Amino acid sequence: MNVLHLGNVANNGYINAKLQRRLGIEADAVCDEKHIISQPEWEEIDFPVPDDHFEDIRTLAPAAGWKRPSWIVPVFDPFERRLFKGHYWLAYRRTLMANLPRLRHLYRALHRSYEPLLPVLGRDLSFGDVLAGFQLAWLHRLLLNRPLGPLFRAYDVVQAYATHPILTLVSAPDHPYIAFEHGTLREIPFENTPRGRMMSISYRLAQKVIVTNPDVISTVRKLGLDNFVFIPHPIDEEKYAPGDSSLRAELNAGGSRLILVAPARHDWDEKGNDRMLHAFAGFLRSGHEAAVLVLSSWGKEVARSKALIRELGCERNVHWLPPLTKQRLIDAYRAADIVLDQFLIGGFGAIAPEALSVGRPVVMAFEPGIHEWCFPVLPPIVSAWSADEITFQLRRLADDDEERKRLGRAGRAWIERHHGWRLVTGRQLAVYDEIREIREARARSPLPA
Repeated sequence: MNVLHLGNVANNGYINAKLQRRLGIEADAVCDEKHIISQPEWEEIDFPVPDDHFEDIRTLAPAAGWKRPSWIVPVFDPFERRLFKGHYWLAYRRTLMANLPRLRHLYRALHRSYEPLLPVLGRDLSFGDVLAGFQLAWLHRLLLNRPLGPLFRAYDVVQAYATHPILTLVSAPDHPYIAFEHGTLREIPFENTPRGRMMSISYRLAQKVIVTNPDVISTVRKLGLDNFVFIPHPIDEEKYAPGDSSLRAELNAGGSRLILVAPARHDWDEKGNDRMLHAFAGFLRSGHEAAVLVLSSWGKEVARSKALIRELGCERNVHWLPPLTKQRLIDAYRAADIVLDQFLIGGFGAIAPEALSVGRPVVMAFEPGIHEWCFPVLPPIVSAWSADEITFQLRRLADDDEERKRLGRAGRAWIERHHGWRLVTGRQLAVYDEIREIREARARSPLPA
């Protein structure tokens, strides 16, 4: 079986393809996202993070002894091509005119399928929405320097990430594709935009929707998606494993005795960084003056967090790191006695399972009800929401070395049993087998009289 991973939000397409190849699947990846955390090099090499987070970091790989594997589909910068010197819209209009009959036929089919979404989304699908989806596909055709339809049909199945199912629906509507949710269902379906409507219908018509965020089950139900399965992001427990830490050795040499690591980006309205900083100040006042809080200068409100730290008078106990590549992040997890995640939304993304895999206790805002429907056993996360609750849990764990060790062992074991790469990858492969069996059954069915 060969699979195309289309789109690479936060390197998930690349990671899934890489892990599937360990199990013998011919998986390729289109790594078309420009942000540095969505470029494969972010996962594989260590380097000083540039100020411009959209800088092309591919040039850094050779010096680090790493080379992009051949199964990453090449992408190009179409703006460097002669096509864009005055002929952009002319070329697009020619392609559009040639595809108009097909697009009108597709619109009629999509419009019928969209009817159940109309009461939920409040606005009908228009032909202009389909044309907007086609334009998006045409731009990706330039990015990949090849027609998308033949590319998609060269694979048994396409796993399209985030909004990329729009591309598969418009370019190869007759070919099986999987819509891979990456937080995408929280807000985008409810946008009064062509993107919102086209993404909603593309998820509805996917052969399967892979849900990775437990909290989006409410949107899944609103959209009437009965073609979904929950599969979390894989955690490569062979990579995210306990080990020595150069950061811990450095901090211990400076006199730090209890190390708290909070790698979440600084976005107070999404991560609750201010609650965590107030809690840390209270923790220091409770008799833990030798504790240090490790933060990363990542996010749009770093300056705001620094100002609050000064106001709280705990600058001496805060250790700032630059934005962390995955290798440096793993070293930071290993340095931690306790890892702090977010304190607002009740669900976890990458930080909590990565830290658990490294064997570190995690304190965060955790709502069991969000996760009970999709995990048979909940992770051993210490839940705290308010600043006072966070301070209380930090004091409790700081004074109980055995409890920290117990939570670390339990977290590692939970990842291996419920979130590890073999388990998650196996579930994705089971989805592919299901799709293949359905196609083969349809092919064997006799044509109607």
